[in-house]
Amino acid sequence: MTYKSLAATLLVLAAMPRNSASAQDKDTTQLRTVVVSASKIPRPASTLTQAVTVLLGEDLRARGVTRVSDALREVPGAMLVQNGSYGAVTSLFLRGGESRYTKVLIDGVPVNSSGGFFDFSHLTTDNIDRIEIVRGPASVLYGADAVSGIVQIFTRKGSDEPRGSLGVRAGRYRSFDIDGDVAGDNPFGQFSLGAARHSTDGILPFNNQYRNGTLSSALTLGHDSEGDVRLSARYTAAEFHYPTDFAGQPVDSNSYRTQHRLTVGLDAGRNLTDYAQARFLAGTNEVSDLTEDIATPFGASTPAHSVFRSRGYRRNAEGRLSFSLPANATVTVGANYEREHERSSNGSGPVGGATTETDSFDASRNNLAYYSELLGNPDERLSYTLSGRVDDNSDYHRFGTYRIGVNAGILPVVRLRASLSTAFNAPAFNQLRPTLYTVGSPDLRPEQSRSAEVGLITSSWAEPIRLSAMYFTQRFSDLIQYVNGGPPSYKGSYANLTGASSNGYEAELALSPSSNWRGSASYTIVNPRVTEVPPGYQGGDNVGDALIRRPSHSGSVVVNYSRPASAGVGAALNFVGKRADTDFAQFPSPRVTLPAYTKLDISAEVPIAMRSRGGLTLNARVENALNKRYEDALHFAAPGRTLLVGARASTLF
Repeated sequence: MTYKSLAATLLVLAAMPRNSASAQDKDTTQLRTVVVSASKIPRPASTLTQAVTVLLGEDLRARGVTRVSDALREVPGAMLVQNGSYGAVTSLFLRGGESRYTKVLIDGVPVNSSGGFFDFSHLTTDNIDRIEIVRGPASVLYGADAVSGIVQIFTRKGSDEPRGSLGVRAGRYRSFDIDGDVAGDNPFGQFSLGAARHSTDGILPFNNQYRNGTLSSALTLGHDSEGDVRLSARYTAAEFHYPTDFAGQPVDSNSYRTQHRLTVGLDAGRNLTDYAQARFLAGTNEVSDLTEDIATPFGASTPAHSVFRSRGYRRNAEGRLSFSLPANATVTVGANYEREHERSSNGSGPVGGATTETDSFDASRNNLAYYSELLGNPDERLSYTLSGRVDDNSDYHRFGTYRIGVNAGILPVVRLRASLSTAFNAPAFNQLRPTLYTVGSPDLRPEQSRSAEVGLITSSWAEPIRLSAMYFTQRFSDLIQYVNGGPPSYKGSYANLTGASSNGYEAELALSPSSNWRGSASYTIVNPRVTEVPPGYQGGDNVGDALIRRPSHSGSVVVNYSRPASAGVGAALNFVGKRADTDFAQFPSPRVTLPAYTKLDISAEVPIAMRSRGGLTLNARVENALNKRYEDALHFAAPGRTLLVGARASTLF
C-alpha cells in the first residue's frame, strides 16, 4: 500500500458514521492545559522547565486567522519573514536563531527539509486542534533542527456528538476561501475530516496568483485504560506565481512553482502494567516541488523553457517505554530511526518543446538515536527534568545532547524556572554533496548550540492573571557558510566558519477576568550577533554584526471578547522593531536597516440565525487595518489593508 492510498483509506474510514460515543472530548479539553511537545510524556504546563506557548485552533479560526505563519507572529521571540505576497517563501526566526533552527512537526511527524529549513507559506490552520511552540533547544527530544525550538501542529480529534460546518469568505486581491469539516464517531473510534481551498490574485499587478488546497483527517481507534491508536493524514497542494527577481522587481510574467505535501502519522500506546507504558510512533512526510519559467538566459538571444523538480521524503519510526518510579517520577527510554531522501534535477529546452535534464542530484541518509528522560514532581513545589540523547548519522559523526531543568516554587504564587541545554543542526544534502554550482563538503560538522534560561512565572495557570519573565542566552558554533570557489570551475563550497550568540528577555501577560474577556501581551528583547569569524574569512559577516531580519525589539497584544450566541470581536496588534537586512540589488551588497512597523488585525463575528443544533454566523476580518506599508524582507512589499467578509454555517447531526 502506498502512502497516498493509506491517506485515502484514512479519509474513507473517517467518513463512516456510528452512533456510539467515547470520552475523547474530555481528553481534548484536558490537552488545553497539558503540553505534549516539551517532554516524552504529557505534562501540566505549570510544571514545565521550558517556555511553551499553546495556540488553540478554534480561537484562531474564530478570529479568521487562516495561515499558521500569522498565528506565530503572536508568539514571544518569533519573527516571521514573508518575502512579499501570499504564497511567497515564509521563514521563522525563533529567539534570534537561524530560520533552519526550528523543528516543525505535524502530529509528531517531522516535516523540515534536510538542513532544517521549513517554508510556512503553505501551512494553514484548517482542521487544526492546537499549535504547541516550545521555545528553546529541543534536540534532546527531537534530534537535528530543534536548535531554537519546535512548532508542532495537532489535527482536531473527533466528537461525541457528530457535527459539521461550512464556511466561505471573500475580499481584497480577489481573495476567496472555502472550507468544511465534519467530526464524530465511526465503527473504529472517533474522527475528524477537513477540506479547504484558499485563493488570491496577490498584491502585484500580474503573475502573482496563489492557490492552496488542503485535506486533513484524524482517526482515533480506541482510547481507554488499555491503550490507544491515532492515525492522521494531511495533504496540501499549492501553486504560487511570482513575477519578482532576486531584488524584488516584478519582471517575469510566467514564472511559478508548485508544492505537493503528504504527511501521514501513527501514534499508538499500550499500558503494560499500572506502572509501565509502551508507545510506538511512525510517520512519513513526502514533498514534491516544481518550478518552471520561460526567460532568455544570460548571453542568449532567444527565450528558453527551464524546469526544476525536486522530490523527497522523511520517514521515521520510534519506540519507547515509560516507567513510573517512587516520589512521583517517570523515566522514559527509547530509540528513533529516521531516513531522509532527496532527488532534484534541472532541465531546459526550447519554448513549446521538450526539456532535457541538464543535471541531477540524489542523496539519502539514515539516523539512529537513543535517548532517556527522567521527569520528577515530588511535590507541588518542585518538578525537574534530566535527559540525554545520542544521534548516530550516516552523514556525520555521532552527536550527543542533554537537558537539565528545574521548576520550583519560591513564593506562594511565584515559581522559578531554569534550564541548561545543548542542541545541533545537521548539514543539508546540497552542502555535503556536489551540485551543479558547488563541490561537495563531506567533512562538514553539525552546527551546535549551548543555551541557558532562567525566569519567574506565576504558580497557577488557572488564575485570571498569569505572568512570566524569562532571560535566555544562546551560543551557536560551527555555523555553516558558503565559500566562493576559484579557477578553473569557480564552484563554491561550504565550511564551518562562524559563531554567533543570541541573548534576550521575554515577558508575557495573560488576562482572563471573565468568561467573556481574554487578552494576552508579550514583549521580547533579543540581541543576535556574530561573535566569531576565522582568520582569512572572506564572507560578509564581521564580529558584532547583527544577524539579518531579526528585530531587537518585538511584541504583541491580543484581545478577544465573545459571548455564547452573541457577537464577538477580537484585535491583534503586532510590533516589529528595526532589524538588519542585506540589499541584494547592489553589488557588493551593503547592509541596510529596515524600519520598525506596527500591524493591527481586527475581527468580528455576528450570529444571525441560531438554533439548538446549529446556526449561521457572519464574520469579517481586517488585516493590516492601519494600512501600514512595510517589508519583512528588503524590496518585497507586504499586503496592504485587506477586508475579508464571509459566513459560516454549522450543525449537529
